[in-house]
Amino acid sequence: MGLFTNNEVKSLWPIIHRLEADYDDIRNQLKEIELKDKYQKNIITAEEAAGRLQQIEEEALPKELNNAFVAIDKALNDEQDSLILFEYTKEYEDKWCTTCNMVRVYHIKRLAEALRKYGYRVDIYDPEDEYGLRIKIHLRDEEDKLESSKIDPDKKYILPMEKFEGNVLYGRYKWYAFKNEEGFWNSFAHISNEQAMGNYAVQGKDILNAPDWVKAIKPIEVKE
Repeated sequence: MGLFTNNEVKSLWPIIHRLEADYDDIRNQLKEIELKDKYQKNIITAEEAAGRLQQIEEEALPKELNNAFVAIDKALNDEQDSLILFEYTKEYEDKWCTTCNMVRVYHIKRLAEALRKYGYRVDIYDPEDEYGLRIKIHLRDEEDKLESSKIDPDKKYILPMEKFEGNVLYGRYKWYAFKNEEGFWNSFAHISNEQAMGNYAVQGKDILNAPDWVKAIKPIEVKE
């Protein structure tokens, strides 16, 4: 003879179902608490992230500054007016150079701050490629600085080549230096600065990394 009759068992079914539902609810709540606990352990505030990055930059600065001075010394021995340092470089994983990783070389903005304290004039620009930011370190005195040092990398300019001015039909034209779609520097004739601004404006960051003959041209800012 069973402990409960069939009628008694039937009457207990609602209670059993409610207990099962309560058990499932409690189990789900415990899972949520467990996930929240794990999530809380992984939380990093914006302030903490900035602090960690600043600490990494400060710890890396002495070595990076020393490497920059070594590069400056080599540039001076090669009689360079300036040099450019890259934020990242490629590090190959095998001797066949088939796979590589991008490795940070310099924390550019932090390095620029340090170099300015030593009296160097520097420009930072971003070509938006895998090598990251660039820093251009000028090695001449202020009196000998190149025109390019006045250029804002985020603005646009035209580069009129005054020496190549000539006559064309009913007007006069000038040759303007510009960078074509393939990334090469070239020149083209236009009647006026206004027309050149619409067709041959050059980004400041491109001028800062241009050949010397381009840097020797006095730029005219494009007002937008």
